[in-house]
Amino acid sequence: MIRIKLFFILLVFKLQAQDTIVFPKVDVFKRNILEVSFGKPLGNLENKYESSITTAFFMRTKIAKRQFVDFGLELSAIAKGKDIPYDFENQKIELDGSKSALFLGFRYTRFLVQSRNENFHIETNTGLGWKYLHYSKPKDEIYSEIDLNPTLHTIGVSQGFKVVYHGFGVLCSYQYAPYDLFTSKVEKNFGGSSIHYGISGSWNF
Repeated sequence: MIRIKLFFILLVFKLQAQDTIVFPKVDVFKRNILEVSFGKPLGNLENKYESSITTAFFMRTKIAKRQFVDFGLELSAIAKGKDIPYDFENQKIELDGSKSALFLGFRYTRFLVQSRNENFHIETNTGLGWKYLHYSKPKDEIYSEIDLNPTLHTIGVSQGFKVVYHGFGVLCSYQYAPYDLFTSKVEKNFGGSSIHYGISGSWNF
């Protein structure tokens, strides 16, 4: 009988000890981010195309409390790209207007405001990466056999803000990519500024 009582006493103490165990909180931030935005060129870049539609995908990694690094890419479809002068073999030719652009890089993200239940937050995104604006050689027959792939490569930076609720949000960002930085084949002050407005969705697998 005494042994049975001792068994139940030990069992009660064991259960109470289990109740006092504190489990670490699991981070619930969304790791996969998809964004769609409308872009408008600014300054000299306004002479190169009318607008763009950009689809972006980023994967988020936490580095500190409310701080993250997003790795990913942005693919832009260019609307109404305009022909530009281009230096080729000591002559100027007119390249057909751009139809696409791409950005590959990362963003430093920080939550400026976050609700207690973590369903709402306002974040800032600072990006850095490699960007190109794709052009095509003229369609004239004399250029058909010329090996020419006139793509403008450069370093791109961005600064944006996003308001997110339950993984869905709205965004605004400014991007700067000086396309004439690494080439002298296009006009100086080619332009590189644009502003983007869009929507965002995020989830975990």
